[in-house]
Amino acid sequence: MKITRRTTLALVLIGLLASTLLFNGCGRKEAESEGCPAGSYVANDTDTLTGPADSTFTVSSSFGFPSLGGTALLSPSTYTVTDNAGAPRNKICISLYTGGSTGNGFWYSDNTYHSVVHGSGALNKIVAETDDSGRATLYWSSENLPSANPVSSVTGTTTTYTAGKDQTGISWIQAYSGTLATVFNLSWTVQGEPGP
Repeated sequence: MKITRRTTLALVLIGLLASTLLFNGCGRKEAESEGCPAGSYVANDTDTLTGPADSTFTVSSSFGFPSLGGTALLSPSTYTVTDNAGAPRNKICISLYTGGSTGNGFWYSDNTYHSVVHGSGALNKIVAETDDSGRATLYWSSENLPSANPVSSVTGTTTTYTAGKDQTGISWIQAYSGTLATVFNLSWTVQGEPGP
């Protein structure tokens, strides 16, 4: 009778311990504290988080028609989480922030780039979760780029035109999951209006 009671007590304790480990394991507490969806996890230290490769974007101007700047689209922006053996990790929560030289970038709901998704905080934070292939796909554009600088002129006996100076900057996305991080940089140039 005593052996049965001890065995039952031991099994109950093992069951409670196992359920506690399952509930708290794999970074669930950390994911919830970062605003991630229920049931998601943050990456482990042995995982790998990769994002898009750095890129450049140039807006050209022509004489008489200075560029209005606009935004640079990155279509789409894919982040991947794999384990130390290279296998994809699903349900991994990634926190993403965006900013740039002249303001924050923009998140969109889909690849039509019509519906802006407003993040939270000063750096427009959103969260994404990896799918079964270990990928989270996002739709993003740079902040509003400045207009091109117009040509300047000096009038004396003749008029001399000087091309407008180029404007340059960087838009970026920072991605975090657990202790892993990656940064994407979009270096942009808005070319000044060229002389005639």
